[in-house]
Amino acid sequence: MNVFVGCSSREGRNNECYNKIAEDLAIFIVEGKHNYVFGGCKTGLMGKIYSIVSQSPSSEIIIAITELYKSNLDDLSYSKVYTLNTVNERKNCLISLADIMFFLPGGIGTIDEILAAIEAKRSHEHNAPIIILNVNNYFKHLICMLNLIYDEGLADYENKKLYFVANSLDEAKTYLSKVF
Repeated sequence: MNVFVGCSSREGRNNECYNKIAEDLAIFIVEGKHNYVFGGCKTGLMGKIYSIVSQSPSSEIIIAITELYKSNLDDLSYSKVYTLNTVNERKNCLISLADIMFFLPGGIGTIDEILAAIEAKRSHEHNAPIIILNVNNYFKHLICMLNLIYDEGLADYENKKLYFVANSLDEAKTYLSKVF
């Protein structure tokens, strides 16, 4: 399976907690002989996962990257690369490649990817499980915002079924065992 992980491409302040979940997710990908789909950066949480998965002979590395960041590929080994013109094209490519989508702490791009994945699923453009790993309650405010949207009647509560919020990788694995 192709596992897309949306997450930080930068080093953050809470490295220990976030790095641990990234390592655990990388091990999940490798042990399941899954492929790692990501944005092609070897720093931050993206890079942490890449460094582990790239050591596995049974997992492919699939990159979707914009022309602007194509020079990042010089330092990466990969099985497949999709070079796209815009961030939106890249995001759509990542979503279309994914059989499972995980989201770890990240910046504006990660939040954009989460919302795009949810909207694309709501619009029946894909049916991949979307898992938001709410490590250290990182996504608390995003989840509150989504709940406010539902509470205000600006979207149906049914939309909550489009994604799963897990506080640990074990919770996510339990959810996936029910989905697959």
